[in-house]
Amino acid sequence: MATLTLRRSTFSSERALELAPLAIGLLGLALGWAGSAWDVSWHRLIGRDTFWTTPHLGIYAGTMLSGMAALVATGTGMHGRPIRARELAIGPLHVERGMAIVGFGALAVIAAGPFDELWHRTFGRDVDMWSPPHVFAIYGGGILIYLGWTVAAATNVFGLSSRLRDALVIFFASGIVSTLIFGMNFYYMMGWSREALFYPLLVCATVPFALAFTTELQQEWFAATLTALAYAAFALLTFVALRTLGWLPPAFPPLVVAGAVAMDILRARTRNAWALGAAFAVAFVVFEGARLLTFTPAPPSAGSLADPQFRGLVLTYYFAAEARPWLSAWPIAAALLGAPLAAASLTLGRVAARVLDVNPAAVPPR
Repeated sequence: MATLTLRRSTFSSERALELAPLAIGLLGLALGWAGSAWDVSWHRLIGRDTFWTTPHLGIYAGTMLSGMAALVATGTGMHGRPIRARELAIGPLHVERGMAIVGFGALAVIAAGPFDELWHRTFGRDVDMWSPPHVFAIYGGGILIYLGWTVAAATNVFGLSSRLRDALVIFFASGIVSTLIFGMNFYYMMGWSREALFYPLLVCATVPFALAFTTELQQEWFAATLTALAYAAFALLTFVALRTLGWLPPAFPPLVVAGAVAMDILRARTRNAWALGAAFAVAFVVFEGARLLTFTPAPPSAGSLADPQFRGLVLTYYFAAEARPWLSAWPIAAALLGAPLAAASLTLGRVAARVLDVNPAAVPPR
């Protein structure tokens, strides 16, 4: 009986070591996403009064937890935790590639912090999200963090069941989609700024990357659709939470699920990137355009024009939306130009999955 109890205790401690990075990481991702969404609303309502705002603390606390998860995975992997995927070694340190990418992403976000503070001290508060520190943090750090977690889940670093592993892959990959769209500045924040050319081209150039990355991992018919649906669900949850708490929510999430469904249906017949890219571009433009025409977003409010620094940018986006309406030939141009962009983005996602060795056939057996 004592031996059985000892074995159970040993098993429990071993599983705790395996699952600790995942638990820490999930908490960090929740804090980071809540802080990021709140931060955008904070800037829109209050401005940037100090670097140490509550949303900023959430962002950096969440980032540090992701980095801590990578460190815990490194430490436990070097001291007996089962290794189930190819590792990255730097000197005496070695950890699974997915967790290494999480760590590098966390470092990138943290490194952007002092740069962001210097930028504000030099140029004043931001009027949009496309300042160099923000672009580096979002696309150089945030995307890497979610890519790393997706790779870690796909290669079963945490020793989970097949069903739970696949669910985590979809969850983390939806975070890639969320981060790509979060970085789209006014197209993320405002509905009225979603004009009929540059906005769909931006979506076509980015989102298929995440969808293709997921389908290379899952090899299931509707992996792209599930990823897009998961993104939409979390975006709507963010929308409801901010509105309920009295903060300005972002605009309704883009209907990337329409493009994902088109990709998945066609993927049953072909893997041709040009065909799949065209399917995504056409479906997204048609359904997003129909939605924006049916539920016409309200124009910018007088309050958004009160700040002189903000007014010029708001009017720039608004005049662009007026000049490129959805009820015109502009969406046709967006679909035609978006198809090769989506094909290129999709191809890049496939290549990234292969480079990171996340083909399910190469994953060690569970």
